[in-house]
Amino acid sequence: MTNIEKKRTIYVRTFTYAVEVVSIVPKYKIIEQTLIKELKSGKYNSGDKLPTEKELMERFEASRETVRKALDRLAVKGIITRKPGVGTFVNLGKENHMVGIIVQQITSYIFPYIVFGAEDYLFRNGYKMLLGNASEDPNKEKQVIGEWIESGVTGLIIDPVCSATKRANKEYVESLVKEGIKIVLVHSDWNINGTGSVVLDDSYGGKKAAEIFHQFGHKKVAVLYKSIHLPSVIRAKSFVERANELGFEKIYEKSFNVSEFTGAPMQGSFELLSLPKQLRPTAIFCYNDATALQLQLVAKRLGLRIPEDVSVIGFDDAPLGDFRETLTTFAHPKEDVGKKAVDILLKMIHGGRAEKIILQPELIERSSVSSPSE
Repeated sequence: MTNIEKKRTIYVRTFTYAVEVVSIVPKYKIIEQTLIKELKSGKYNSGDKLPTEKELMERFEASRETVRKALDRLAVKGIITRKPGVGTFVNLGKENHMVGIIVQQITSYIFPYIVFGAEDYLFRNGYKMLLGNASEDPNKEKQVIGEWIESGVTGLIIDPVCSATKRANKEYVESLVKEGIKIVLVHSDWNINGTGSVVLDDSYGGKKAAEIFHQFGHKKVAVLYKSIHLPSVIRAKSFVERANELGFEKIYEKSFNVSEFTGAPMQGSFELLSLPKQLRPTAIFCYNDATALQLQLVAKRLGLRIPEDVSVIGFDDAPLGDFRETLTTFAHPKEDVGKKAVDILLKMIHGGRAEKIILQPELIERSSVSSPSE
């Protein structure tokens, strides 16, 4: 073997080793997935007692903490029941009454209110909830859903991320529906046969915002929106279409393609508000209130006043501190969205049809819109 051949051989081996390191799966997940496969294979019947923690520790060469973590995950998913001092028993064959709900951002903005509405309705109907945070990442969203399906959830409520792009998990959801999984989508409706949905009339919001700006005499307007999110795209499109019909002199479209919670709308806001006064829009429709808040911060830094120098309309009526008290916006029926999604899902689980509901957002007029100053 020549020196060159030796070097090539070493390179290939090193590369293979690197791939293996990246693909390591946590041991608690290996234990969890192995037990799920054994349960589904018929090795155990409903009510059977599983091996003890000590026996599982020896079998998988794992610590007690690792084994307990795997068993706790199975217990939360309703697959097993743990009875202190007695043992761990199989729940297969019983309806686990477990529903998975995955949202874009679990801890911020309007999403906790939607989850609260869903959880309260589930609890009152005898169901438990698995809560997932997609973090606006379609890969994470798919992974979480896959784990839930593997554990045998009764149904799913999904607020899909990147819903206006090819990165969205639309085909994956379609495949799950064909397998008989009951699914309700919120905010974004992909018109998948057999899937329920709860969405807002986003088109109404965009059209109404354009009409309000026209009524106040604005001639140069803009829309600031998130191009990867279907409700945002619908709001922006309807705003531009209505603005064209109303004959505004100038209509600016400014979009961003990442989460608004990264501060991305600030760049678009700066580009719009830094234009020369004779070109600058005097009224801006923001696809949601988080975007409107960042526009307000940029306006303040540039010495512009709302509404004297620039009128602003948002969407959601989100809890944004003091700015909420002045922002003209559209009320998002947050908790009601969660409740209605659960209601549709439970009907589907019990043999009902997949319903589609469109909720009308209520206009809330405050003080962030006025006639343009001369």
